[in-house]
Amino acid sequence: MADSDEPINPFQFMMDDIMKAIGSANIDPQGLRRQFMGLALGSDGANELPAMTDRTRVESLFDLASRHLETVGFISTLAASTEHLVVERPVDIAERFLDGFKPYLDLLASALSGSVPPMSQPGAMDVALGSDTDFASLAASLSASLGPMFSNAQVGSLVGHYALSALGTQDLLLPLSPRGELGVVVNNLQKVAAAISIPLDEVALYWCMRELIVARVMAQPVIEDRYDTELRLYLLDLKADTTRMMESFAEGAMSDPNFLTNFDPTAMLQQSTSPAQVANVAELQTTMAVVQALVELAMAQIGPMVFGSTSWIEGMNQYLDEDPARSVMASVFGITLAEVRARAERFAAELSDSVEDISALVAALADPSLFPSADELDDVNLWRLRRSVDG
Repeated sequence: MADSDEPINPFQFMMDDIMKAIGSANIDPQGLRRQFMGLALGSDGANELPAMTDRTRVESLFDLASRHLETVGFISTLAASTEHLVVERPVDIAERFLDGFKPYLDLLASALSGSVPPMSQPGAMDVALGSDTDFASLAASLSASLGPMFSNAQVGSLVGHYALSALGTQDLLLPLSPRGELGVVVNNLQKVAAAISIPLDEVALYWCMRELIVARVMAQPVIEDRYDTELRLYLLDLKADTTRMMESFAEGAMSDPNFLTNFDPTAMLQQSTSPAQVANVAELQTTMAVVQALVELAMAQIGPMVFGSTSWIEGMNQYLDEDPARSVMASVFGITLAEVRARAERFAAELSDSVEDISALVAALADPSLFPSADELDDVNLWRLRRSVDG
């Protein structure tokens, strides 16, 4: 065989076969989400509905929670469609997340896959493997093909593992549930009740109250608009970060023969955060904290009457915040659960004795000019001052 007929690159056979395998399999990257979600949910209990007696108990507690919340003035003023409970399994929550949160999961998958810059020259795959530069070209080409597959697999795995511990559709304070329909995972509620040594009836009643409050707040126009804007901006920033990281890798590898030898992946992951990114994450967490603050304010009014001591609720919240799957799922959207809860509790404590402040916060759900900023959430007097100046 003439020299010109032989592949000079010793990796060329492997690369050709990989590309053929990818092409022949006709793999749908988004289909990998459900496949990897299914792998995560393969554990016992993910597909099992709770016993009928437990389902009936939780359904009756949901009706009780609805009646209790009607006694909280500012909650009863929030318009809501007919609310009903759906007792779900972890697999149902995962499916709901994949479908209801799809636009944001698409952006997340795109961000995680990064953006591979084009080859420095046509036919780079055919260049002899004589330096690190050529290896970087091969790696970049393979990444361009496999990146969307890996990122969608990662998204599916995240959703699946999160669903194994999620308690309901409003679990992460993300805009997920269709209006009027609330899902509760009784099997997961049972696990939490056992872990914190509190009767299931108390845990389920509190969670039904929380889900109802969050659902009504989420349905308000300002909250919907803020979430959509902030999540999209965050994910676009995340994509820009990974794009810069990939470009930095490609440029370094192709311009410096010693780049791969001295390559430090941790340094590349430590991207500088722009002031715009910092501000957007702060606004996203502010939106979540306002939602949680309204939960805190409502429970402060009726909690002692319904439960007597409510100290166990804080212990349960801490237990949930420390759950690994929940924490990871929140963090990929820029959310730190413990920080959101702490800010919400401080803000609610400052407002709890002021009917005027609570009324203004409820009004802010329909009037963006009244919505507290990140700084005002941390210093309620700034919010009061702005309201007084604006009139």
